[in-house]
Amino acid sequence: MPLPVPDFWDFPLPDSRTCLLTDDGSLTTPRLAQLLTERGWQVVVLSFPVSIIGERSPLPQGVNRMTLTDWSEEQLQHQLALICETYGSIAAFIHLHPVPERNASVPSEMSILKSVFLLAKHLKRSLNQAARTGRSFFLTVARLDGELGLGANPNFSTLCGGLFGLTKTLNLEWEGVFCRGIDLSPQLDAQRSAQCIMDELHDPNSLILEVGYNSHNRVTLTV
Repeated sequence: MPLPVPDFWDFPLPDSRTCLLTDDGSLTTPRLAQLLTERGWQVVVLSFPVSIIGERSPLPQGVNRMTLTDWSEEQLQHQLALICETYGSIAAFIHLHPVPERNASVPSEMSILKSVFLLAKHLKRSLNQAARTGRSFFLTVARLDGELGLGANPNFSTLCGGLFGLTKTLNLEWEGVFCRGIDLSPQLDAQRSAQCIMDELHDPNSLILEVGYNSHNRVTLTV
């Protein structure tokens, strides 16, 4: 179902302004980090092990990077603790899911998905606390086809579709946190992709849970 361009809500930022952003290895990461910084967020980029995401674009000034050295939950907890100790409590989270390489293994993508579920587990308390003083959010961004997997092009990995189930579940459980799953067409460039994410982030309509962007339209699912 086509959707109009979202309205823009200049929402109040929570007391803690630390936003955690995962790195998909593309130029979208630094572009989005720059836009978030301009809106007042303290952005920290979390990079996955180099065995999975080898490409890492330079980050804007003032944006720092933390890197997971392995896939263990202990390593994830350690990095989250360092972020909170250095930058303050995490008030917002955006996961940029990488486009799998043609030769990428299923276990590699499953490791990324597992990490996002674990991040939700460990960010539950801080995001819900932040929601008491401003907009706290949990966004996941996939690269299916820009039509939530229902377009004419079937050439994408279906594994990251699990991100949409996660965000819809969190929306039910985390009443005060803004949760949304976004599907961006791989054809969109970095600047357009980053702007689409910012548009969704500032959407005052919290009833829409999943949105897709192809080269022409903004869409969602309807029954």
